[in-house]
Amino acid sequence: MSAPKLNIDRSALEQLLLSRFFFAPSFGIYDGVKGLYDYGPTGTALQQNIINLWRQHFVVEEDMLEVDCSIITPSKVLETSGHVAKFADWMCRDTGNNEVRRADHLVEEVLAARLVSDELARKLAATSIDGQAPAKAAGKKNKKAPAPTKLEDAVANEYRGILAKIDNYDGDGLGELIVKHDIRNPETGNSVSPPVAFNLMFQTSIGPAGTSKGFLRPETAQGQFMNFARLLEFNNQKMPFASAMVGRSFRNEISPRSGLLRVREFTMAEIEHYVDPTNKDHSRFDE
Repeated sequence: MSAPKLNIDRSALEQLLLSRFFFAPSFGIYDGVKGLYDYGPTGTALQQNIINLWRQHFVVEEDMLEVDCSIITPSKVLETSGHVAKFADWMCRDTGNNEVRRADHLVEEVLAARLVSDELARKLAATSIDGQAPAKAAGKKNKKAPAPTKLEDAVANEYRGILAKIDNYDGDGLGELIVKHDIRNPETGNSVSPPVAFNLMFQTSIGPAGTSKGFLRPETAQGQFMNFARLLEFNNQKMPFASAMVGRSFRNEISPRSGLLRVREFTMAEIEHYVDPTNKDHSRFDE
């Protein structure tokens, strides 16, 4: 028997956490910046407890080799890994107010809202009596809420198919979806521009001359890979083994939303396993 699903008002929960300084937007007295947050005493303690539990479960129990590597990463490293060329999301702009939206999230949000509206319209139709819509609840009318709209079955199924594979669309594919399904900014009703690629890494320069380009690391893997030879030597040239790291990573998200779920600076815990493809002898390899 599965556990009962909790019905949590996310907005109310976030307001409670903010009011008790579990976390708060960074630099709030200067209007803040989206996607940056500070943790208060309780939030900091919880984060540290999670890290300690993670470290005990993986690093200590599995005898992993933990490292702590530089945040600033030379451009050559990330060019080699493909991040400079490909670590990007597709963004589009509201043609009225120039608000930037992440294209796949915009398509997802609009189509999901249409499916919710379709489901509500079908429920209302099913509960109608003699072809008449059920009586509206008494009270003040909400003029901003649009009437539920029923979709054709084929259209609803097409929307579901798109949402199921939304991560597979490139810029051209997202652009075609935006045009075909008249995807607009739901907050303004304005059309949006064709998607363009936006690299998510924060760029910086290393040294006063400004000739050495670097980035704030988007993940903690590169430092571990750069130290593979040293880790192998530390492990007496024996494989397989694993390295682990906990540290800050940075991603210049196009439109940070959803509170702490999508931010521009975050703590990451990452593990890399190294295996000799010609000799996979390990007592727990099958696990």
